[in-house]
Amino acid sequence: MTERLSLVMTWRLKAAAMGGLCLAAMVTAGIALGDRVPPLDSWIVDHLYSRPETTAAVIATVISGAGTLAGLALLLAAAAGLVWRRGARLLPRHGLLLVACLATVALQAAFRRPGPPVTSQDWTYPSGHVTVLAALAFTTFVISLELTAAWRATVLVGSVTTLAAVAASRVTLGEHYLVDVVAALFATVGAGLLAVAVLDLRPRRRVRLPALGGRL
Repeated sequence: MTERLSLVMTWRLKAAAMGGLCLAAMVTAGIALGDRVPPLDSWIVDHLYSRPETTAAVIATVISGAGTLAGLALLLAAAAGLVWRRGARLLPRHGLLLVACLATVALQAAFRRPGPPVTSQDWTYPSGHVTVLAALAFTTFVISLELTAAWRATVLVGSVTTLAAVAASRVTLGEHYLVDVVAALFATVGAGLLAVAVLDLRPRRRVRLPALGGRL
């Protein structure tokens, strides 16, 4: 029992440390940049911006909206699977995890960094749109750890693909710089890992006891 508690504490400390590093990296980058625009972001605005009513802009807008809906649908499906397999006792903690991830959008008010001049957006660091989708994706992945390997693979591939597509759409629409969407990922994952450690949302794996032929 003592060894098990030690492993649990080590796991939670590692999760908290990684979360703290992610948040620290996001905050440090925001402070270091100030209102300055990285060269890569300037190049993207000059060469990849999709003007309104163009085909590229319409496609990016559809991807932006559909991606968030897909993330929400996947979360609800995973939550239903969790209830079916484990009951509802873990859902409140996963709900708190989602809230903790979503709360990072408040960091926009701390930095008040202007977005690309083509759309005159204010307070874009970190990206609110990507924060919402990343919060859905992170929470869904944590839930999937309680489910099957097939669930985990589906959630991981689906989340990464959707996040990449939606992040790209926000950048090409001129709503955000690339640094904004990257910051959203770091902030959301950082807050998520800290919440996972505090809420003790590590996977509850069942362990076989060969000598007893039972399970814990």
